[in-house]
Amino acid sequence: MSRRLASSLVSAPGLLVVALLVYLPISLKFPLTRAEAMYALIPREMLASGSWLTPYLNGVHYLDKPQLLYWLNLLAYHLLGPADWVARLVCLSLAMTEIWLAYLIGRRLFGPRPAWLGGFILLSSVGFFTLHLQILTDHLVTVALAASCYFLLRWQEEPRNRWAALFHLSLVAGFLSKGFIGVVFPLLIGGLYAAEQRQPRFSRLFCCPRGLGLLLILIIPWFVGVEQANPGFLKHQIINEQVMRFLGHRQPADIAPYSVGEFWLFAFIWLLPWTFLLPGALYRFWQDTRPGGGTDSRARLLLIWAGVVMSFFTLSASRVEYYSLPAFLPLALVLGWRVDRRLSGAGRRSFTWALIMLASLGVGHLFLLPHLEQLCAANRPEFAGLGTLIRPFSYQTAILVPGLAIFGLLAGPRRPRLAVASLSALSLVLVCLTCQCLLTLSPVLSDKVPGEYVRAQAAPEDVLVMEYNEEFEYGASFSFYARRHILMVQRDGMPRFPYPVPAPQNYLISPERLRELWQGPRRVFLLIDHCVPREPFLAGAQVALSLPGKSLLVNQ
Repeated sequence: MSRRLASSLVSAPGLLVVALLVYLPISLKFPLTRAEAMYALIPREMLASGSWLTPYLNGVHYLDKPQLLYWLNLLAYHLLGPADWVARLVCLSLAMTEIWLAYLIGRRLFGPRPAWLGGFILLSSVGFFTLHLQILTDHLVTVALAASCYFLLRWQEEPRNRWAALFHLSLVAGFLSKGFIGVVFPLLIGGLYAAEQRQPRFSRLFCCPRGLGLLLILIIPWFVGVEQANPGFLKHQIINEQVMRFLGHRQPADIAPYSVGEFWLFAFIWLLPWTFLLPGALYRFWQDTRPGGGTDSRARLLLIWAGVVMSFFTLSASRVEYYSLPAFLPLALVLGWRVDRRLSGAGRRSFTWALIMLASLGVGHLFLLPHLEQLCAANRPEFAGLGTLIRPFSYQTAILVPGLAIFGLLAGPRRPRLAVASLSALSLVLVCLTCQCLLTLSPVLSDKVPGEYVRAQAAPEDVLVMEYNEEFEYGASFSFYARRHILMVQRDGMPRFPYPVPAPQNYLISPERLRELWQGPRRVFLLIDHCVPREPFLAGAQVALSLPGKSLLVNQ
């Protein structure tokens, strides 16, 4: 009976059950943050307008991203209603799909146990957990990339039309989620993999007439339809959002990109606590996947996959902290392979050093946290001061992480299962602490509380204004929960739209216009971040609501 239970747990359904137990509780109660709320607001406005080809954000057409994620959320709204938790169900489904695909790919390359371990490492890494609580198009393009790699392997085993069609359908999904990158990544990874495997027959997959026909039939009508509905869309989407973004000349320049070192630092953080195993795992994996090395040489696909993603964004001039997300899955499978080797008795030294480093980091992060806060605040000012809010959880981390790491060190030399168990428990503890931190920071990261306040208090003729923010998309959280359009203050030319917007729809106002509204006869609710200096005419303004990092002011 115990063997049957263990067999059922070390399977795809068992892995998904574990993932749901970790992700579902917080997914249903975590509010929409400023960085993600646009992906929930746009489909709600599309649903209200009845338009499937033209996305709207706060009443203005929004052309920066393809529509597949909007369509999925729109469909969910149609079935369950336009609520924040419904938008999160789509994101949760994408996370489960990514974990499931990790298991399927790992099982084909290594077997069930390493595949399960890889999936568990993926779901229990800090970055995968944190980022999959946010609604991002990057999740959809990552799933499409993983699906294309899985169908590539299936075609290699059995070159039939159905695998070729599914491979190209994955390219379509990737393109409709984030543009050309959704096609470039799979084809570049596939081409390098074909060269590494010395199998020119892959050209039959990439140039399959039926697959290419499917690609064109699904993409070209979308291009034509959106361009007809929004003249100028093609130029904006291809030139500004694809080419110029990569070169770092996208307009408006409202993204503060991280340096190459900072980008790799975040990749290091995102894969915690498993990061310290990665250098040794990559080296051993490279050695073992060579001809005669003992591991299926097809597994080198994982190294090519992660290498292409990280190299592309290292070369790009526009990189943010979560762009390494598509590389998590292949790296997690490499780590799963390495942990499986440890369970078989190999790799003791790498585990020992990893646990030592984790114990040191558990204490040392107390001194590193202010520097990380400074790094994040340089990209987004509202992060300033957030370290103080999560300080209690830092102290818990400084106790629990070294404790579990030391237990693994003491038990590991003779009992590898206990060493692996301690590291796994440590990963779940970090996920739990991360969850508590995010819930604590949610009043700062989200505008749910002020949005719901004005929804209950504001009359239809009252005006809702959000003070200066560099990106106009960051007003979506306030608008979503207020359930009405808002105005945003523009200072020094920011925020601004990257395309012409008709005057009646333009919700960006000058500081002078804000003063006119504030001193006029209509009631004005003004949401202002504490990091934004107040105008003199706001001195002594009535505070309707005070929250960490922000205040809601009212003029009368």
